[in-house]
Amino acid sequence: MNNETRTCQNCKNQFTIEPDDFTFYKKMGVPPPTFCPECRLKRRLMFRNERTYYRRKCDLCKKDIIATYPADVSFPVYCQKCWWGDGWDPFSYARDFDFSKSFFEQFEELYLAVPHLSIQNDDGIGSTNSEYAYDFAFSKNCYMTAAGWYVENGMYSYYTCYDKDVVDCYFVNNSELMYQCIAGDKCYRCSYCTFTYDSRDCTFCYDMRGCSDCILSVGLRNKQYCIFNKQYSREEYLAEKERMRLHAYDSMQKLRGELDRFALTFPRKYANIVKSVTTSGNVLINCKASRNSFFADNLENSSFILFVDGAKDCYDCNNTGRPNSCYEGLTPDESYKDIATVYCWRCTEVSYSHNCHGSEYLFGCSGVKKGSYAILNKRFSKEEYEIQKEKIEEHMKKTGEWGEFFPFGFSPFAYNETSAHERYPLVKDEAMRQGFGWKEPEEKNYKVDVLPDDVPNTIVGIGDEITNKVIGCTHAGTCNEKCTTAFRVTPLELQFYRKMNLPLPRLCPNCRHYERFNACTPTKLWTRACMCGGEKSERGVYTNSTEHSHGDSHCPNKFETSYSPERQEIVYCETCYQKEVV
Repeated sequence: MNNETRTCQNCKNQFTIEPDDFTFYKKMGVPPPTFCPECRLKRRLMFRNERTYYRRKCDLCKKDIIATYPADVSFPVYCQKCWWGDGWDPFSYARDFDFSKSFFEQFEELYLAVPHLSIQNDDGIGSTNSEYAYDFAFSKNCYMTAAGWYVENGMYSYYTCYDKDVVDCYFVNNSELMYQCIAGDKCYRCSYCTFTYDSRDCTFCYDMRGCSDCILSVGLRNKQYCIFNKQYSREEYLAEKERMRLHAYDSMQKLRGELDRFALTFPRKYANIVKSVTTSGNVLINCKASRNSFFADNLENSSFILFVDGAKDCYDCNNTGRPNSCYEGLTPDESYKDIATVYCWRCTEVSYSHNCHGSEYLFGCSGVKKGSYAILNKRFSKEEYEIQKEKIEEHMKKTGEWGEFFPFGFSPFAYNETSAHERYPLVKDEAMRQGFGWKEPEEKNYKVDVLPDDVPNTIVGIGDEITNKVIGCTHAGTCNEKCTTAFRVTPLELQFYRKMNLPLPRLCPNCRHYERFNACTPTKLWTRACMCGGEKSERGVYTNSTEHSHGDSHCPNKFETSYSPERQEIVYCETCYQKEVV
């Protein structure tokens, strides 16, 4: 079987379907996609509102709550205690399938009737004191953090797993005492580090492995007591570290800029792929035989994956952990053979369903917990279910719905509330032209107690009373990053800063998140040539430390990379990069 080039029915761009893709689609019993990979991801991300929260009442217990849905949505919204509890019956919303109508039309009616969970998490069930964590499970003391599980004391981070005491991090796993780090694994007590693995006590570092006690260093392996890649004795290192004042805000801001400039003078590998084989994408750890995937750990035989902790034989899944043989899934955690599901955890052979948990053999269901053999929330015997399901699949094939994810219009969120807007930003007019909703941000009228310029330069001497103060965000709403204009420091957060001897932040959590997000390369690949020009890199910025196999001539190797051609970074192929860092 050969590659096939097709045109996306949404954006009209061409995309390629490879022989292995056809094999997967056949195994799953679905036709090849009609949307390109980016539009497929955008469609799923439309169902994630990770950063816009509202005050409202629970429609069951009537208590005041914080929710990802405003008070004026057309469906009921329950708090975690009520939604996960036994005070309502999802099967009471059951309905018969009408073969004179499309499936999506009928599912939407059910979807808009069944109660929604206020914030997608398992607080009070698998998690403790994590009411305001989004898409989080099996965790403790997590606050305003999104996507992850098995975390203790996690705050303001994105996709963290198996961590303790992590604040303002992005894709950091198996680590402890981490602050403002991006893409780290098995690290301890690190701050402002990117692509750092098996390391401890590092600050302002980039691309480090097996290192400890390093500052402002790039591309080191198994080193200790280095600053700007220069080796120091322990005594010299500690004296220089004291001089650098890593505990002071003004010094930290200056050093952040120095790291950015210093890192650009070194080559970096075309992709941050660690302990992986036959993979393409970026930020992949312990992966094999996977393609076009990003921010994934323990991935096997999968493609078009984003933010996944362990997956096998999956396509087009994101923000999930341990799915197996799933397709077009938004968070199909620990699920098997699911197709087109949204927040369906620990399910088996569930298709076209929303927020179903611990269930099996569901089709077109919403809000079902520990159920089986149901269609549109109506129960069937095993035999009746299989007959009806087959009929509905045939009906969907005729209507062109089978194999497609839920349409954009199913999302209960405005475009600028969703993760789709974060990854594929649109201005209001363009979003409206494409048929998406748009919601103007609510006016913020916080009474600021402490202006950002008046926040003390160090944590020393700051008392517990700061947790009762409202601190103004430096951006003051002038950015395009969902700025909340002001924020508070929680007691647990203050405890963390004291333990790490870190100054208080001046930006609100959303602005801090977007700083990390913008520091990452896009989840997109370009075909490029290695920038090793022989003895030096192209443009002569870097001089190689050793001779390469291609000698004085330009390296002939090409690769797929998320570094677009116009970027400043020096991008090397695997062979040239290894010559310089190992």
